Amino acid sequence: METVVLFLLYSLGILAISMVGAYLPRMRTLSDRQIHLLVAFSAGIFIGLLFLLLLPEALEECEHGGIDTHYAMYAILAGFLLIMSVETWLKHRHMSGCACECGSDAHSHRITSFSSFIGLSIHAACDGLALAATFLAGDEIALITTVGMCIHKFVVLFSLSSMMLVTEIPKRKSMRYLLAFGLITPVSGLVFFALLSGLSDLDGMTGIPLAFAAGTFMYVALCDMLPEAFHRKKQDVKSYALLLLGIAVILLVTVLFPHVH
Repeated sequence: METVVLFLLYSLGILAISMVGAYLPRMRTLSDRQIHLLVAFSAGIFIGLLFLLLLPEALEECEHGGIDTHYAMYAILAGFLLIMSVETWLKHRHMSGCACECGSDAHSHRITSFSSFIGLSIHAACDGLALAATFLAGDEIALITTVGMCIHKFVVLFSLSSMMLVTEIPKRKSMRYLLAFGLITPVSGLVFFALLSGLSDLDGMTGIPLAFAAGTFMYVALCDMLPEAFHRKKQDVKSYALLLLGIAVILLVTVLFPHVH
């Protein structure tokens, strides 16, 4: 019972930190130029998360569970293709109901943000699985995981919120989307916590789900956020500098907080 209460308290903490990250990009009105520079910084954060944290963690978990890394690669590819299929379907559906070429900023931004939301939601659900598994492994590991999860969810919500700024979605509606996204990890974590409580051996269980989630994250980072970051050609150099800064932030986090994953 105490573990359940502790899990709920830690989950509320993760949600609170997540919403702080979602709100920060909206504290003041930004110009289109500033928004795209913010997206460039966020893209750097995503790329850093992908290559420095998510992929290594997924492969490490698979190896720890005795799972062939080839299966991890298949799971990564499956996650990548899933979000690509969703985005392709969205574009096809949008074009069938619209007379334009569907290449205008308003349309492409909305589709990109929606597919990003779906891909990151899958990843957030896998975060819930990882969170539940570590709680069942012990209180000390759970605390370290929660601290790392808070940092991770903060930067993800910050980046997703930045992406939504380039759409025409009203502020209140987008904040409701972000709140729903922030709830995915705590809620899925509670569900997985209940399902896994009766299991004695959890080693390696998160490997394949994390690899699949990393594939969805890969598509969002490389195919959605990266092109958006360089959407304005006149500020390519600044966007590139901010992209590197975002990667440097994650590198710094991995150095200062080696248990953040």
